[in-house]
Amino acid sequence: MMNGLLLEKCIWAALAAMGFATLFTSPIRAFWAAAFLAALGYGLRGVALQFGLDLLTSTLLASCTMGLLSIQLAHWVHTPTTVFMAPAIIPMVPGVYAYKSIMGLIEMSQATTFSSDLLMQTISYGLNTLFILLSLGVGVTIPSLLFKNRSVKDIRFLKSRRTRV
Repeated sequence: MMNGLLLEKCIWAALAAMGFATLFTSPIRAFWAAAFLAALGYGLRGVALQFGLDLLTSTLLASCTMGLLSIQLAHWVHTPTTVFMAPAIIPMVPGVYAYKSIMGLIEMSQATTFSSDLLMQTISYGLNTLFILLSLGVGVTIPSLLFKNRSVKDIRFLKSRRTRV
């Protein structure tokens, strides 16, 4: 994937996130955060793929980064993270894999003879879809679980509360 094409895809991901933010009736002040996170996550996943990581690992890396940044953005935008995180993560959902797995199921149901190749391909697409969705969910959830019950002011560069002696 060339850099110009990746930049274009990041812009489209940001526009899609703004569209989903509109659909979810997010406040207008959160639109820029959703667009920023979507573009950053999509771009980070694309760069990780260019460096040789597989799709699952690069999706997990991008969604973890999005989850970490959403904690700080929630403080700046004065909204909960889910308000702009849900629209931002949707452009990374593997629609092509899901489509191909459903089409494979339809072809198998209409086939008159058994095809092991079609079965294996359908299972492969279905499992890819499932694991990518799981990595998106886990990646978004991990930062909020790690920093549970801490405010953004406490998290800044993981300050430890030291008592002065």
